[in-house]
Order: sequence, then structure tokens, then C-alpha cells
Amino acid sequence: MESFGVGAAWKDRNLRAKLAFIVALIWTIYTLCYLWNVFFYLGVVIYSITHRVISSGLICTLVFLLFPPKKGMSREHLRWYDILPILVVLSGCTYIAINANNLVAEGRLITHSYEMVMASLLFIAIAEAVRRTTGAILSGIIIFIFLYAVYSNHFPGFLRSTGFPYPIAFGWMYLSAEGLWGLVLGIVSTIVAGFIIFGGFLRTLGAAQFFNDLALAAAGSMRGGAAKASVIASTFFGTISGSTAANVATTGQITIPLMKKTGYGKNYAGAVEATASLGGMFMPPVMGATAFLIAEFLQVTYWSVCVAAFLPAIAYYCTLLVQVDLEAAKIGLKGLPKESLPSFWKTLANGWQYLLPFAILLFLLGGLRYSAQTSIMYTLGALIIVSFFKKETRLTPRKLLIALEDSARGMLPIIPLCTGIGVLVGSVAITGAGTKFTSELLTISGGNLMVLLILTGFAAFILGMGMTAVSVYILTVVLLAPALIKGGVEPIAAHMFLFYFGCLSFITPPVCVDAYIAAGISGGKPFATGFRAMRLGFAAYLVPWAFVFNPGVLMIGSPLAIAGAFLFVTLGAIIMGVVFEGHLLTGLRAWERLLLIPCSLCIFIPNPVTRIIGLGIAGLFLFSQIMARRRHKGIA
Repeated sequence: MESFGVGAAWKDRNLRAKLAFIVALIWTIYTLCYLWNVFFYLGVVIYSITHRVISSGLICTLVFLLFPPKKGMSREHLRWYDILPILVVLSGCTYIAINANNLVAEGRLITHSYEMVMASLLFIAIAEAVRRTTGAILSGIIIFIFLYAVYSNHFPGFLRSTGFPYPIAFGWMYLSAEGLWGLVLGIVSTIVAGFIIFGGFLRTLGAAQFFNDLALAAAGSMRGGAAKASVIASTFFGTISGSTAANVATTGQITIPLMKKTGYGKNYAGAVEATASLGGMFMPPVMGATAFLIAEFLQVTYWSVCVAAFLPAIAYYCTLLVQVDLEAAKIGLKGLPKESLPSFWKTLANGWQYLLPFAILLFLLGGLRYSAQTSIMYTLGALIIVSFFKKETRLTPRKLLIALEDSARGMLPIIPLCTGIGVLVGSVAITGAGTKFTSELLTISGGNLMVLLILTGFAAFILGMGMTAVSVYILTVVLLAPALIKGGVEPIAAHMFLFYFGCLSFITPPVCVDAYIAAGISGGKPFATGFRAMRLGFAAYLVPWAFVFNPGVLMIGSPLAIAGAFLFVTLGAIIMGVVFEGHLLTGLRAWERLLLIPCSLCIFIPNPVTRIIGLGIAGLFLFSQIMARRRHKGIA
């Protein structure tokens, strides 16, 4: 086993791998103790800022142990360019952790030269940690935003501000709770960390394999069963990982070869997996860790965010399932032989205990209205208990160590980024750029909501290129959400609209990270896979507009309005899916495709007249398909 792999034997690890293992265990054990209030019961007071600093320092240290400066570089020995940033991170974070209560609460500017040195070196080290984990673009954005705060007096137009000297800028970012150690890091180091740890334990205890087997058992024998199983498995895995890339890389190893084996093309198989994995960002409860951020930014309960996100995610997956079914019908695919599939009831009997923690989580969040942090800790405890129900799933000491290490590694792309994102939030706050940007957008749109939505949606898509779900959401909500809300959009609708559009770059060329990963597994072409994924995931481009103009889909309004919104939004998206697939009961002719495009939009638009027209067109189309099917059978 590779010395840096999770679960590698101690004797097989080199020095870096051993240190990384120790740091990972320290972070996870410390975080669990913090979330379970162990320190409080021991009489040890850890301030919230101190906790954020400790969490960031440990994970950034882990980054420099696990990630070399360039991909492909040897990780056999610790080099000076790894040791130096580790020392910078540990010293800079230790200074804040020790003095958090007195120093950070004052929010003062830097007055000592050693503070300036520590602040500047720590800032560079965090930017480097972001570069190593998520790429140079995000790291460059963080550096640029900080320099903007310093030199904003030289920027033109609405971007102009007073400019702030380095002692004030670094004091705001390093010595206050508004910059590096702000709200974003606070959320990911507590609530998100709890869910990531829960996911690490789930994976270690075999839940990923159970969900894959359950999806195959449930849908494998249906027409196009391999693709449907991929969709279902990715939905399940999305609740565990919260990462589209991890979703594709994990479930795709099983589902993509299976789809190819049953007759799907390389590009199509990769596209199905990429599109299904994207839906994991939209499906509660994790939503790529953004559900917690949305709740905090809007000052609403986490449960209310999950409720609002549920129906759009169902509409997305319903449309995708219909499309893969129609593709299977079009090319004449059948289901997998039942004898080659796992038994549904045997699979459920062997892994039913994995479903109990999810039921408990939903009950705690929705029934008892516990906080997300409290709920996930009880849920993790329940998972550990139910693991002892069966010998093969029992949490052994070895599995415990693997789960602890895997949990810390799950935070590697999140904690450094969110520490750096604090610079963005702090810069926007200190310069007033957010308010000015909002005013500029409203001016450009001329007060027209549709123009404003197009501008912000396109901006969210551009900002989201190459970023993680967390960074996409934070960037868009800080810069764009205020403009939408001032333009009259419901706050939850504005946040969800921007989040969806920000995530579209995961499957949209030229970035299409998920398509690249899926193509690597399938042997297909990344761009061809990405363009096919766009057609399969078109619901993600269409449904966000309903958040604004048909908010019933977000569970806003009466039960009748909610049911109607969900029905028409889903039906409109499915009809557009039929257009892309070019098949329903039989193949579609060109005029039928052209007719269905306005039909889909008429049904989607929340207007009784347009919906009646759309339903009428859909009825005529369905009648035409039935007659064409009968003629085809008669000829046959």
C-alpha cells in the first residue's frame, strides 16, 4: 500500500507520512472533543477564535505534509520548502490561540514588528496551502483581494475606496475576528467538520459499498439499469462526501465500467456519472457543506435550508432518471441480468443499520429542532453504536484509526480555503466594495429583474470556474446576493439561485472538473463528456429560475402552491430532457423537438395561460407519439 494512503501500515510510512498520520489524528480527536464539549466538562475554556485557529493551523500543517509544491514531486523527504511554511503556520496560529481572548477581541492594528512579520508570513503560507490543495487561481484571487484592500484608493470607479496601510490591513485580517478567523472558518471548523467526520466514519464502516449495492439491487434490472444505479448511488454518496469530484472518483470506479459493459458509450457513461455527482451538491443534508453556510448567512435554521433545497434536488434527479431511461430505450438497452445483481433484500438486511443514523439525523433536525452541530454528534454516536450490530461492520481499533485519518483528510481542500476566503470577506467589509458592487449591478440592470438575474447568474458561473462548492457559494453570496435581494428576490431564493449557477462549471466546458475525472475513468473525451453532461444536467440550468419566479418549489407558500410549483417545474424540465434525448415512445422528428421547446417553457413559466397552452401542446405531442408508435408496431 502506498505510504501516504489512508490506512497504510505504520511500518510502510516514511517520516512525512507518519507525521501526517499523527497530525490527522490530533485534529480529528481534538475536534471531536471540542464538538462534544469535553473541554468544557474538564474546565478548560477554548474560545471560538482559539478553536478556529487551532483547526486551521493543524489542517494547513497537514497540507504541507501531504501535498508537495508541484504534482509529481517526490514526497519521500521533508524539504525546507515544506518545513518553513509549517513553522510559519504553527508559530502564527499559536500566537493568536494563546492571546485570542485579549488580542483578537480588541481588533487593533498591528503595532509590533514581530506581529507584522508573523501576519505577512502566515498570509503567504495560507495562500500557498490553498494553491497546493485547490490551485493557483484561488490563491491568486485571495492575494489580489488583500492587495485591493491596501491599494483600493488607486482603483477606478465604484471600486475606489480609501485604501488601508499594511498595519491596518494585516491587523484587520490577522488580529481581529473579521478576517482569517471569521464566520466562514467558524462554520467549517464546527458544523462542517462534524459532517465530514461523520462521512469519514461512514466510508470506513462500509456504507459507500452498501449504497452502491443497494442502488444496483434497486435499479440494475430496469431498462438502462446501470445508468439508473449510477444516479441513485451518486445521490447516496453525495450525502456522505459533499464533494462532486470525490463522488465521481468513488462511485464512478464501479458505475462507469458497468455502464460501458451494458452498452452505453464512453462519453455518455462519464456524463451520467458527472451529472449525477453534481446533484450531490443540491441534495440535502450536506450540499457540499454549503447548507450550513446558507443557514448562517441568512440567520435561519439549518433544517429550513434542507427543506427549501429538497424539491429542486428531486426535480433534478427525476429529470436525469427520465433522460437515462429514454437513452436506453433509444439504443435498445435492457437491464442487467438479475443473477448478476446483488439481492435487494439481502443487501438491505446486511446494511440496514447504515440507514438508522440518517433517520436519527432527520428526527433531531426536523422533529426536535436541535442544532446541526448537536444533531451530527448524536448521529455519529448512533453510527458507532449500530456498527456493533454486525461483526463485519464493527468499529475495530484499526477501523477507528482509518476513520480518524480519513476525516482529517476530508478537510484538506476546505479549511485552508475558508481561512483564505476570510480575507475576501474582510476586504469586502473594510472597503465597502460589496455595497458599491451591489449598487453598480442595480444601475446596469436598470431595475429590470430579468437582466439582473442574467448578469448575476453569468457572474456566478464565471466565479465558480475551478472552485469548490464552498468557495463558489461564499464568493457569489458576498459579491452578488445583496444585489438580488435589493432587487426584490427572496433571500433564500437569491442564495440558492447563485449556488446553482456557481456549481454549473463542474460539468460545463471548458472547466468541467467532474467531466475530466469521469472521462479519465471511462476513457472518453473530457469536452465531449462535458457537453453531454450539460444536456443531461440541463435541469440545473433551468430550475434556478423557478426559485425566483416560482418560489413554491422552495417550499414557500401554501401546500397547494408548493405541489403545483413542483409538478410544473419538474414536468417542464422533463419535457426539455425529452428534447435533448430525441426520444419518447419513438424517435422525435425535428419539428417535434422544435415544438417541445416552447412547450417546456410554457409549462415552466408560472402563468395559468402559458401553462394551459403548454399542456395542450404536450397533449398533442403525446397523441402524435402514440400514433407513431402504433404505426411502427404495425409495420413491424
